Amino acid sequence: MHLTINHCKILACLFLLYISWGSTYLGIKLSLPVLPPFLMCGLRMLLAGILLYALTGLHGERAHPCSRDLRHTGLLAVFMVLIASGFLSKGQESIPSATAAIISGAVPIWMLLAGWLFAGEPRPTLRQALGLCGGFAGLVLLAFSRHGGGHASALGMLWVFGSTLGWIAGSLYSKRRRVSTALSPLRSCALLLILGGVQSLLAGLLWGEPGQIRPENITPAAVAGFSWLVLGGSLIAYSSYFWLLRNTPISIAVSYEYVVPVIGLLLAWLLGGETVTPQMALACGLTVCSVFFILLDRHQKGRR
Repeated sequence: MHLTINHCKILACLFLLYISWGSTYLGIKLSLPVLPPFLMCGLRMLLAGILLYALTGLHGERAHPCSRDLRHTGLLAVFMVLIASGFLSKGQESIPSATAAIISGAVPIWMLLAGWLFAGEPRPTLRQALGLCGGFAGLVLLAFSRHGGGHASALGMLWVFGSTLGWIAGSLYSKRRRVSTALSPLRSCALLLILGGVQSLLAGLLWGEPGQIRPENITPAAVAGFSWLVLGGSLIAYSSYFWLLRNTPISIAVSYEYVVPVIGLLLAWLLGGETVTPQMALACGLTVCSVFFILLDRHQKGRR
């Protein structure tokens, strides 16, 4: 079977999306010894947003945000950048990147539950309910694994779980409060990253993080990790995701939700020097299978 140019673009975007978001957790781990979490998140997002905004300008876009865009995107950035990424970075101060990847991989599970309880969406089907139970079982197993015990680890898991709630709240808000805009999806994404980056930097200043910057800890690994967060975890990942949303079925675009926890777990073991216990591997398997059941049922209903 011969692949067309469009098929090659889809495969390339999927590969970049999987690797970029799957490696975000390792990039955060490598950056934290130098930069505290909120300042690191803010600087990463601000740089990526500026680069993406400039790239859309080089490709001929001339539309600029109006006051309505700033209000809507600014509120959205609180949930999807400041909380979703800032809390994730804060949580990774005290838990391994593999644990953070597994917890974050359960976003579709809690998205389904929140949509039913707070957004008036249909009650979960039996298959989706089984997925919810499997995802909850995975998190319980993760909490009692070797890396889940202790006060610091429990607090870190709560920070990461809070980051998933931020992503869910932002997604539900975006779905219920659609605002017309002259901006392209990529330029809207750039604006989201810029505003969220500024908010995260302000949060870091209020938290007293400037005194926690450790330039003496700068290493090639830390520089590589932060550079990849800017280019891969933000610029490439978001650009690939929005391109897939516009050019492929939604089931293909969101397929990263099956893959990212596994990649995060593997990279933590291969490159991060972390120990992956059988309990953690089982928790990851439960999470991925639960997400599969939930999204499979959703896509089948959509086709009907």
